[in-house]
Amino acid sequence: MTLTLSLISLSAVLLFVLGTPIVLLMALWVAATSYWVIDFPLANMGVSSLDSLKSFAFLAVPLFIATGDFLTAGGLSQKLVGLAKSMVAFLPGRTGATTIFASGLFAAVSGSNAATAATMGQLMGPEMKKAGVEPALAGAIVATGGTLGVVIPPSVMFIVYGITMSVSPVELNMGGLLPGILMMLILIGICSYLTRKHEPADRFAPVTLIRNAIHATGSAFLGLIAIALLFCGLYFGWFSSTEAAGAATIYCLVVGLWVTRQIKWRNIPKILQGSAAITGIIAPMVALSLQFQQIISVMEVQSAVEAFLTGVARDHGTAITLIAMMAIILIAGSITESVAVVLILAPLLGPVAVGLNIDPIHWGVAFVVGTSLGFVTPPYGLNLFVTSAVMGVPYGALVRRIGIFILPLFAVWGLIVAFPWLTLALLPGR
Repeated sequence: MTLTLSLISLSAVLLFVLGTPIVLLMALWVAATSYWVIDFPLANMGVSSLDSLKSFAFLAVPLFIATGDFLTAGGLSQKLVGLAKSMVAFLPGRTGATTIFASGLFAAVSGSNAATAATMGQLMGPEMKKAGVEPALAGAIVATGGTLGVVIPPSVMFIVYGITMSVSPVELNMGGLLPGILMMLILIGICSYLTRKHEPADRFAPVTLIRNAIHATGSAFLGLIAIALLFCGLYFGWFSSTEAAGAATIYCLVVGLWVTRQIKWRNIPKILQGSAAITGIIAPMVALSLQFQQIISVMEVQSAVEAFLTGVARDHGTAITLIAMMAIILIAGSITESVAVVLILAPLLGPVAVGLNIDPIHWGVAFVVGTSLGFVTPPYGLNLFVTSAVMGVPYGALVRRIGIFILPLFAVWGLIVAFPWLTLALLPGR
């Protein structure tokens, strides 16, 4: 059994190095291991896949993706960018700072890192070029801003984590608000510093700043309603994550059709086709997750990992154990897609965190924040690939400029792990 499993796993690694998509690798590994290692019937793959996708909570994933697409198609994303620009107009390097702020606002509706990076690349890439920001640095700013897409609620990743670990997606989303704002503020400061030579600060004029901000808020009012609808609905318990996603999708569609009139009936199928393409990447990963968890349970992998990390905690303390778990998340996130990281590692590390008396919501938020760093960490770095494609910046150039953003984000991640109140402050019941 051990030899067969080793050969299957080595073959999967080889195929990964050769560029095989991760979803195909998971399917092949699950099928081969089920048949030759643990003697599961292959029919179990179809049954388990169907069961995992029948979850009502998972329906929020395609809805949030569609919400972001309708938001952009309806012209509301551009209004949110205008609002962000007015709020940071007094800073040096205001165009780079605007990109991060606008990423945070867009993330509060779309829930997707890739959608956030792609949208900001299209909207703010030309703006930063006009401001004189070098293309590689501009691309790095856009890619880093995209990490906010899965931390600032609502987040598709929190929903996937909640389904996987049977914890509340609503509480996970609320727990991500303060960490997301902290990440956004740190990134705004870094961007302002890095691009200050291109755009020196204007004379600070409070009256003008307030007047422009009020005007921009009025222009972005429809987009802010979408954010308020989601946030208030989740926080006050009016909606579940799925219901909130449905309400936001309908709202953005109605506004785009009959208020801004930038969405035409004939364009709706094309918009939904784009949303479905992104959902089509996530859904098979979720479908395979249940089988993967079944296999590692039968092979007692979870017990072995728990025993190892429990031993580390006993011999070296909780702090070293947390650092080891963070390193595992980061390494996995840097070489594969974040959904796979959640589906593979969350069932392994979650019970260990609970055994260390860490609140499940706190650990879930910290886990997802760690996976978000994988979006900009080579060699995988999904946001780097998205930004490279959207902005036409070579991938290698982005890699050379991304390091200055990654290190501060590591520090923020450490703070989030060390101080549970950052994730639990808005959840008094916990």
